[in-house]
Amino acid sequence: GDGFFYDSYNTALQLDATGIQIYHKSKLVPGAEIMPLAFLLKPLESLALDMGGTMGTLGIQKERTVFTDKITGTNVAPVICYESIYSDYVTEYIRKKANIIFIITNDGWWDNTPGNVQHLYYARLRAIENRVQIARSANTGISCFIDEFGNITNATNYWEPAVIKKDIYKNDNHTFYSKFGDLISYFSAFTSLLLVLFSSFLRFKK
Repeated sequence: GDGFFYDSYNTALQLDATGIQIYHKSKLVPGAEIMPLAFLLKPLESLALDMGGTMGTLGIQKERTVFTDKITGTNVAPVICYESIYSDYVTEYIRKKANIIFIITNDGWWDNTPGNVQHLYYARLRAIENRVQIARSANTGISCFIDEFGNITNATNYWEPAVIKKDIYKNDNHTFYSKFGDLISYFSAFTSLLLVLFSSFLRFKK
């Protein structure tokens, strides 16, 4: 109303003796953090779902930021909430030399449904795909540690205040998946398309 405009972000911070490292969430939740086709639906932005925090369309960061600890050589992938469901997106952190994954998320809006558990299990997939250990901090959700084989330890209960602590270890060895991505799904989609086209051809031929 005063003629000033600003961008709001969902942000991860790393604070240490060397300063502050910042990453702005890039994969936003449709309807809660971003209004799809905003140039068409701008009048409806005020109707965006209120799942806590700022409503409407947030700002994003195009390139991933890997947090670095210069003393230990640890490179952290700061994954925020919804981003953890995207395998290729998380794997790109590994290609940028991340050797540990930290996931921070607010799972409170799932309420007591299987949604918060499903969100947790996506993190297990990211650990297995890249053979990287994960520390998951979920306010109002399930916080835990996940090893490189997808095993969950020190899991908290949903919606229960708790503090957990554990040593986790970095891994600089990339898996086939880390190097080449989701080739199996791309190949499967391509093969399926060819089969559909071939089936249509046979039907037309008859």
